[in-house]
Amino acid sequence: AVAVAAALAVRGRGGPAPGRAAFLQEVAAHLSDSEVRSGIRIASRMPAHTSVRHAAEVLGSGYRMSGPDTVPFALWCAAGHLDDLEEGLWCTVAGRGDIDTTCAIAGGVIAARTGVAALPPAWHAAREPLPEWAALSA
Repeated sequence: AVAVAAALAVRGRGGPAPGRAAFLQEVAAHLSDSEVRSGIRIASRMPAHTSVRHAAEVLGSGYRMSGPDTVPFALWCAAGHLDDLEEGLWCTVAGRGDIDTTCAIAGGVIAARTGVAALPPAWHAAREPLPEWAALSA
């Protein structure tokens, strides 16, 4: 599910970001029947005004440390902020749970769409140096 979401995010670079529901529905359409797909479908049907905490309670936010309890929420956060890495990560943090995992998933999907340029300058300056081979893809 995460790889599908990242691939769809890359494919959408340069165009308008799809809405949260549309993005999640497209991700789910490419998955086989599973608990993760069911969770993503539930996420796609959540009203636009759903709070982050409520989404985390309904979808799970990684407390059970399993894909079905982590991936739907992380993708829900990413799908709502496909063009804003910083806001997407703060949204994910607000859900609490297994924050490092959910932020890695959401951030990876958003960054697949936005690229390195979307990283806030202060964050970029504070990061550890990348190995030489990684600079080729930046």
